[in-house]
Order: sequence, then structure tokens, then C-alpha cells
Amino acid sequence: MEMYRFIILIISITLSNVTMAQDNEIMGSAEYHYIINNERGVSFSMPYRLYFTKDIAMYEKTGDAKLIKDSRPKTEMRGGVRITTKIRVLQSNVQPYYYTNLITNDLIFRETVSSKLYTIKDSIETIPWKLHSEYKNISKYKCQKATALFRGRKYTAWFTTEIPVSHDPWKLRGLPGLIMKAYDHTRKYEFEIAKVNLNADSKVIQEKTSVPTSKKIQEMKVYIDAIKNEQKNTLARARATLPRGARLEEECEECPKTQQRNIEIFN
Repeated sequence: MEMYRFIILIISITLSNVTMAQDNEIMGSAEYHYIINNERGVSFSMPYRLYFTKDIAMYEKTGDAKLIKDSRPKTEMRGGVRITTKIRVLQSNVQPYYYTNLITNDLIFRETVSSKLYTIKDSIETIPWKLHSEYKNISKYKCQKATALFRGRKYTAWFTTEIPVSHDPWKLRGLPGLIMKAYDHTRKYEFEIAKVNLNADSKVIQEKTSVPTSKKIQEMKVYIDAIKNEQKNTLARARATLPRGARLEEECEECPKTQQRNIEIFN
């Protein structure tokens, strides 16, 4: 009888250890640099952190944007007048986030468009990733290349199966491992891993991956309309600054299309 109890105790301890090991494998956080490279040689970097469990993730901005590159001439002549260019980084007290729940099939995100804050309910899409037989090391992890078309942009991602979670930065997801680096084909938008923590405090993870509270969650159409209106206003302001008789080139091969200046391209 004592031997039987001893065996039961051993089995219980073993199962408990297995459960804890599994929890450790599917719970953690990852810090990213979200980089935006503008057409005129100006680049900004913003810090984000991804909190994840097996089924739920929260990707949120954790600090202010920083100017990391400015290759434009500091001064230029316009109409015989020397113009000095300075960059001012605008900051916000309310930070963007992207919440994904695979159990409820929810994707809720918060962004600012034209100085107005929106909390939007999006849909979780299956991204048609194509895996390639190309590998490289990023940090201490062996990574595999994957490519896909998502929301109007072609993405290249480098992911590692050593961290087997399908949650990733922003709205990218669905690979068999954590994305360590990703970028669109124009290299305007980039995501780079900075740090991975697989021993994060479980209470912090549970708190961070709880359903975000918002007084007003709007549909995706509201966000799309806001983006399109912002693009129209941007184009109108650009035309208003032109000298009399000048025309804004919009259809040339090299011209950045107004509708392509957002990370998601809506026709």
C-alpha cells in the first residue's frame, strides 16, 4: 500500500513538472523595435513589447519614438532663400496596442489617426505564409525565412521554432515560431527583436493579456474610412503648398502613392 502511494506521488509530481514546463514554453514576452523608414531618408524607431500565452497576446507600445536616421540635407535653397530643416518627433500619452485572442477569435487594436484615438475590432486573418529553405542566426536563435502577402504588402519574416508560439509583432501571426525580424518589400516598415524573456512573471503576463477595456469599440470600416480621409487630406495639403502652375506627380513609377503610406493598404 505504501509503495502504491509512493508511485502515485511520483506520478503527480511528474505531471505537475510537465505542466509547469509546458506553461513556461507558451508564456513570455518579447521586446521589439518598430522602425519606419520614410521616403526622404528619415527613420524612426519605436519600442514595443509582446506579451504572449498559447492563445492570447498583447503587443503594445512602451515608449516614445526616436529619430535614428536623417540623411536629408540640413539646409536647401528654395526661391533664393536658404531653408533649414528640423525634425520634431510628436509624442502621445495614449499608446497603441494590438490584442489577439485565438479562443474568442478577437483582434482588438488601438491607434491614433489624424490626432483622434480609435479602438477597433478587426478580424483574425489566416496569413498565407510560404516557408523557404533559407536559414540564418538572429541573436542566439536559428531562424527560417517565410514570405506572405498581407493587407496589401509583401512581407519577409525570419522566425524561430525554438520559441513555438504563433503570436508575433503587430498583426503578423500564424508561423510555427516567434518572428525575430520582419519587413515589407519596400523596407519602409520593419520589426526587429531586441529581447526575449521566457521566464516572465506569470501574473504580469496574465494581467497584460486580459481583455482590454474600452468605452467604445468600433468596427473596422470606421478605421478604414479614417485612414482614407487622412490620405485625402495629406494629398490636399501637398497640393496647396505647390507654386502656381506646378503639378503634383502622382502616377510616376518612383512616386510614393498616398494610399501606400499606411502600413495597411486599403483600396
